[in-house]
Amino acid sequence: MLVAAVVGGLGLAATVVLGRRPGSTEAADDADGDPLQAALDAVPSGGEYVIDRAWTRSRSLVVRRPLRLRFTGTGALRMTTGSSALLVQVSDVEVVDAVITGAGADSGGLGHGIAVMGLRGAPLHGIAVRRGHFRDIPHDGVHLEYCDRFEITGTTMERLGYAGIVGVGVVDGTIDSNTVRDVRQPARRVNSYGISLTRDARYAPAEARRSARVRVTGNRVDGVPAWEGIDTHAGEDIEIRGNVVTGCRVGIAAVPSKDPADREQTSVAPIGLVIADNTVTRSPGLAPGSAIIVTRGMVVARNRIEASVDNAVCLAHSNASVAVRGNRIVGVGGTGIGVNVRAGANHGVITRNHFESAPHALAVAVRFGDADNRFAVLRNTWGTARVRIAHGGATVTTG
Repeated sequence: MLVAAVVGGLGLAATVVLGRRPGSTEAADDADGDPLQAALDAVPSGGEYVIDRAWTRSRSLVVRRPLRLRFTGTGALRMTTGSSALLVQVSDVEVVDAVITGAGADSGGLGHGIAVMGLRGAPLHGIAVRRGHFRDIPHDGVHLEYCDRFEITGTTMERLGYAGIVGVGVVDGTIDSNTVRDVRQPARRVNSYGISLTRDARYAPAEARRSARVRVTGNRVDGVPAWEGIDTHAGEDIEIRGNVVTGCRVGIAAVPSKDPADREQTSVAPIGLVIADNTVTRSPGLAPGSAIIVTRGMVVARNRIEASVDNAVCLAHSNASVAVRGNRIVGVGGTGIGVNVRAGANHGVITRNHFESAPHALAVAVRFGDADNRFAVLRNTWGTARVRIAHGGATVTTG
């Protein structure tokens, strides 16, 4: 059995709340009708609609046919309720330079800035969200469910209740060069994310697919103090590369999803992931949390971990063929462990990492917490670590 996200040595299971289609309410500034919706509905398939003035609304603007929706000048949507601002129900939609203000990040509501709602048996495809500014969103800035061939690039999101970008069962996509900051996780919400790729864990993978073949590159996530900066639950062939993550309790987490038959357990592990060339740091005063948490079949390479608490890289259990290589571990507070293989049934390689810690030396550079581990620990630079390898009875090949 695999464990869920590890935060400061405690196993804390995280879930992602699925979107709900917003209810129909009256447009706030058009009590006698909805001319914006009517105008959008009149655009032919493949056409373009330009929003060039500010609209105050209380219900979602719904995209019902393939088109390009572009914001220009003072064009904006401002929500007065917890409904999602823009609801996409069809494939081949491009949204450019959106300016969306929600009803408040601290409201605890479920509204998204943009919600793209495919179905398990009928995914959408060809969705692009390019540039744009999202603020004060109750739930997620951009939320996608069951979407193929998508692109979210160059957006800025701030003051969010739950997450910046969430993908549920999404495949063959790119999340690139976005900025997500100030994710607040209001009371009664148990977790929060900058960027999250997950699956609907109420169903087995044969019924509800993993998120797969998604590149998460060049993003900046700043300020998810209660939970995780970049996350995947049960992702497959996800590439998390070249991102900068700051001010998050856990920097990057790749963990299993819940077991459909027992929600207290996890069962569907991520596979084939690459976590490379990222920079992770954190702010003082956050609760303990690792910079990078991983499970099986992954490569964790060339990341720079500037600040973490207790562990820089944490491996739970049942990590098969994991490679931790070429990382630079600069600062770890708390218990001061560089790479912590905290449980058993792991095997892989830890190589060519550079261990240092400022202002204090690492207590242990590489720690094995269980004898049921097999690792090659080769050609690392140990810096001032007081203990290079704490074997814990594990089978360790050194060189």
